[in-house]
Amino acid sequence: RVGIALLLWAMVRTGRVVRVNWHVVETLRRQGRGFLIGLWHNNILGLVDITGGERCGAMISRSRDGDDIAWVTERFGNRSLRGSTAVGATGALRQAMRMLAAGEPVVVTPDGPRGPRYVLKPGLVALARKTGAPIVPLAYSARRRHEFASWDRMKLPKLFAERVVLVGDPIWLDPAQADEAAHCRQVEAVLRELLRRAEDFTGASADFPDPLLTTGAAPPPTQA
Repeated sequence: RVGIALLLWAMVRTGRVVRVNWHVVETLRRQGRGFLIGLWHNNILGLVDITGGERCGAMISRSRDGDDIAWVTERFGNRSLRGSTAVGATGALRQAMRMLAAGEPVVVTPDGPRGPRYVLKPGLVALARKTGAPIVPLAYSARRRHEFASWDRMKLPKLFAERVVLVGDPIWLDPAQADEAAHCRQVEAVLRELLRRAEDFTGASADFPDPLLTTGAAPPPTQA
């Protein structure tokens, strides 16, 4: 735990961050509106300082790996909401709903805690439909990074690496317009595409090809 936290601290201190479309987060914060941040499980450590800077709640599983992730993310200012779809879900969901009602952001990794990678489980969508909170897609890429042989291919930027953080447009889910399964397909497609765009933009897709992400060039995003 301590070793990972120190590596992340060094990454933050030595690296550069380019934020694209960040005004989406700033606007929701100014409005005092609670929102859900959706990001894939393998992005959580590389974004720990970004979400921590917003004092986000983070839904993290009650597992051994979850214990480590929770400890590390809390060191960067995040608040752990412990529970997954399998264990401790009710308590974590209640905490998340309280934070959203108070105008605070909550992070959900919808393919965690065990995958499959980039397959969205319904918790994120169910929470958005129940609370009316928008989902803000978030993804990052760093070409200079470590990538681990875990189910999610966890990514950890190297020292002095540049991170490009992409924010998608808010997704508002109206339960009257589509069923939950249709909304899950919609949000999964958006999150996959955003990560693919980030990887293509930095060139990381050439060094770390991921067969589970769609291929093809994407237009470079506009920095904001």
